[in-house]
Formats: sequence, structure tokens, C-alpha cells
Amino acid sequence: MLTAAPASAQDMNIALSRLSLPGCGTEGVTCQRDDDAYRSVMSEFAGAMIPPVLTPAGTRGVRGIYVGFETWFTGIDGASEAWHRAVEGDGMDGDASRSRFVDGVISWGRLNVRKGLPFGFELGTNIAYMVNSSYWALGAEIRWALFEGFRDGVGWIPDVAVRGAVQTLVGDGEFNVTVPSVELIVSQPFVIANTVEVVPWVVGQAAFPFVDSELVDLTPQTSSFAGCDPDPLTPETGPPPICRGMGGALNDNVVFPSLRSTRWRLGAGVQVRYEWFTLLGNFMMDLVRPGDGDGSLPDHLDRQWQVDVAAGLTL
Repeated sequence: MLTAAPASAQDMNIALSRLSLPGCGTEGVTCQRDDDAYRSVMSEFAGAMIPPVLTPAGTRGVRGIYVGFETWFTGIDGASEAWHRAVEGDGMDGDASRSRFVDGVISWGRLNVRKGLPFGFELGTNIAYMVNSSYWALGAEIRWALFEGFRDGVGWIPDVAVRGAVQTLVGDGEFNVTVPSVELIVSQPFVIANTVEVVPWVVGQAAFPFVDSELVDLTPQTSSFAGCDPDPLTPETGPPPICRGMGGALNDNVVFPSLRSTRWRLGAGVQVRYEWFTLLGNFMMDLVRPGDGDGSLPDHLDRQWQVDVAAGLTL
């Protein structure tokens, strides 16, 4: 614990520097980014960051507090060439630029805390970690129960709530991902033997992934500075550095296009609560392909599914 461990990437870390067109890094070839592979990988990665829905519409009132460990699994096309090139890991068939193993599912786990507020509001915050990677994400959510507890008087009305949530990636130097979402949740509690509460729900979700690239070096194995050998007499306010050597590697720094899309999802889940102990599960599915809502995304991308499970305490 008193010595620093060597830095190392995990198998599912994404290296955008690998997503270049063939020939990059060879003499006389200008490196170009592979936008199609980038859009395929980052669209599915952002889809795996869509905030999970692990709450019914009803709240526990002003005194209510929920603390739970939540995890969710999202399917990706791990067999695709784009993913094998994008993630870091073991080389494949002697090619260090391709990974042999790519998970077919992206798994996140998080610690989530929610607190009840007056007027049917509930506020939550969380911190998440992606399995088999070095990625962390921070999140927040706010839920408002529009109709809650209407069982007599005006007549039976199921619990109805709207929720806004966001997850944002932290700690990666090549790209940024932030995914806000809005949900409409409809649920109905049932009490069994006066001890166990079962609350099924259905949910509609609209998510809006934002993906932005930082400056990416497509040839990280080559020192651009050493190859350029810049002239120290280059004017401070003049043109780019005057290279006394080969300055072609300076052109290998690129910025991938930003991705903006809308994902429509439908799901159903259930909460089982006994005294303080709470178990929750939910299943979500894209209603349309990602490319159907965004013409810039590849048409071959399939609809993604997501399974959410949680265990916690409701006080």
C-alpha cells in the first residue's frame, strides 16, 4: 500500500488512437481517422451509459432514504472488427493493434443514494465503475411523483412520476461521454400478507448521448516532437513550428466528430420490499435502431438491450 503500482490499461478501455484507416504509421501515408468505426463503438459505449431505471413511481416521503448497490448490463456487438480494434488488451494473431478478447456485454456497478423531499420530489446521486476497465462515472437524478397514493376519493389512479437523470464519464483523456435522460414511470404497489410489498412498473425513456473527442494522436508510438525537431527560432506569433526534421507526424493529431443522438427505450421492472430490505430489477430495450434516429450513425447498429438489478436498504 505504500508503493505506487504501475499504471496499466484494462481490457475494455477504449483507445481512439487505434481507429485509423489502413496504412497509418507507414512511410508516405497520411494518417486518417476511421469515422465509421468510431461512430459504431462510441454509440454503443454511450448506450451502455444510459442511466438505469431502478425505482418505481412512488416515493417514501420526506423521511425516506434509499441506499443501494446497483448494476446494469448492456449488450454490444463485441464480435465486430471495430470493437476488436478499439479496445486495449492482448494482441491478436501477432497484431498488437487488435485485441483478442472483447466482452459482449458492458457491465457497470454503482453506489446510489436517494433522499425524499417535500411535494413528491426525490433527489439522488451516485458513483459508478465499469467492470474490466478503469472508467468511472458520476451521476445524479431527480424524480417527481405527479400522482401518488390515489386509491379512493377521486378514484383509483396508479402512481405516476417523471424522472430526469444524467451519467457522465470521468478520467479518460481521449473522449468525453455524458448521457442525460428523461423517463415517465407508471407503477402500482401490492401488499402480500401484510409484510411484503411488490411494486411492478412500466417505463418509457428518452436518452440523449453526448460524445466528444479530445485531440487524439493516431501514431502514439511515434514522437511527433522528435520527428519534427522544431527550430527554436520559430516566431512566437508566426506560423506553426518550423521543422528541421520530418514533421509529418504532426498531422497525425486529429479530433473525431461529436456525436449527438436520441435513444427511445421501453422497459418494465419490479421492486420487492420487506421491511428495510429492497430488491429491484428492470429490463430496457431500444424501440428503434440508433441509426434510425440519427443519420450520422451506421445503419448496421442493432438495438441495444439493458438489464438492471439492485439490492439496497429503504429507510
